[in-house]
Amino acid sequence: MTKPAPAVVRATEILDYLAGRPTQPLSMTEIAEAVGVNPASTLAILQALTEGGYIVRHPRHKTYSIGPSMLITGHAARVRFEIADVVDAEVKQLATQFGTACTASMIAGEDVAVIASHGRSPAGASYQVGQRIRLAAPAGLVFMAWAPEDAVRRWLLRATQVITDELWGGMQAMLAGIRRQGYFASVQSDRVDKFYLQYGAAARHGSVGERLDTIQSMLAALLARMGEPIDFSEPRRIGFLGAPVFGGDGEVAVMLSVLGTPDRLTEAEVADAGNRLRFSADHITSITHGRQGVGT
Repeated sequence: MTKPAPAVVRATEILDYLAGRPTQPLSMTEIAEAVGVNPASTLAILQALTEGGYIVRHPRHKTYSIGPSMLITGHAARVRFEIADVVDAEVKQLATQFGTACTASMIAGEDVAVIASHGRSPAGASYQVGQRIRLAAPAGLVFMAWAPEDAVRRWLLRATQVITDELWGGMQAMLAGIRRQGYFASVQSDRVDKFYLQYGAAARHGSVGERLDTIQSMLAALLARMGEPIDFSEPRRIGFLGAPVFGGDGEVAVMLSVLGTPDRLTEAEVADAGNRLRFSADHITSITHGRQGVGT
């Protein structure tokens, strides 16, 4: 397998970093520290991207921000992924309806990337369009429910070194449950909230290496909680609801997410909330001419 050119990888990291901060001009030093590239290489990449119009350099402040070529690229992407505009409008309605943060995400390379975000979670978290998280368990769980087994195994191995028979059996049962219900729900957890809040902080301030270290260590800790059933002996606050939007190829194209419920819910209320989210996802699938896959 051909290895990607290091300069190209670094250029994409720089573009991703700036795209996640569209109104925040950054100095060369700040960018170099954030992506973990030496200043000389960063400067050379910034000069090439500036010449192509993908970023612009402020003549006086000597800071960099996204440029007009990104606008052209973004327009082309929206033509290619017409689902984006439909998803954004639906996510905005969901955030109002649920009174919390709602997002839509797609798989981008080896990451899950936020393509639409509205509202703020009960824990105070908000998410920027363009934020990424590594596609490793438990992130992107809904995508995995309809993915082939080899993809599920790779997803698990990114978060844990060993897949035991117990873990694999429990994961298969949980993914089958998601396919059966059409959505996934998990109980609110301080550990989960801490993960997403720290991820948000790392995404805004940390270097790429620091972000990966933080995310990877916390994902491993969260993995053990994934298959735990929800105890509804009393109403519970739900930390996550997710439902799939399918593309024309029958694969999960987008994951709609509700990130925390303001109130405690009974089992029947959670089912109602999950079905409302699934209805929104099915609505997007229908109007964008998608079709549901059969899963594994």
